[in-house]
Amino acid sequence: MSNLVYLLLGLSCLGLCVWLWRRKSLMHAPAQGALKAAMVALLLVAATSLLLALAGWGLSNSGLAHAQRIMGLAAQHIAPLLLGLAALYLGRGMSWKPNYWASVILGIMAFYELSRYLEWQTAYQWLVSLLGALALLATALLYLAHDRRISLLCLVAPVCLVLPALLYSQLPQLALLHASLQASWLLPGYLAAGLAVGLLAEQAHNSQTTPQDRT
Repeated sequence: MSNLVYLLLGLSCLGLCVWLWRRKSLMHAPAQGALKAAMVALLLVAATSLLLALAGWGLSNSGLAHAQRIMGLAAQHIAPLLLGLAALYLGRGMSWKPNYWASVILGIMAFYELSRYLEWQTAYQWLVSLLGALALLATALLYLAHDRRISLLCLVAPVCLVLPALLYSQLPQLALLHASLQASWLLPGYLAAGLAVGLLAEQAHNSQTTPQDRT
């Protein structure tokens, strides 16, 4: 059953990437940077999920297992925070240079390496997950009176991505590193986060075109 969940999670995240990519050309350059950052997060989740599905069906080898561990660590530490930041950024209509997102990703990984050196990996894992959840919750509050679809998605995502760790006394996103039945929580969590980013990107302050032009 978990193999099917990982397969669905991987394919869903790939589908979200295609959906976001098709909307990218309609956005202002700063919003395009946020969409690309969200796609990086979703691609990391997709890659590690599909590799875990292959491993569950006995189609993996030592090379693929090593790649899955690397991708899983990256997805654990990048995906939740990057999607949360992208949602809040698009929701607020902020304007960064697109290359700032590359600095954000490098900064997240640099602090991860520092946490390993200081043996603070557990605290850092919780930090990036909670910051991502808080960014999504802030976006939910921001849109509560304007678009309840976005608010609902931004509430579902952090609940599904963080609550399992609290219920089962484990690290957040651990199912991206090792095959686990808790992966069933990640499917609605990442679907909600990806859909929220896509809907937020279509807000007027992010788009180069009017709603009539897009229909």
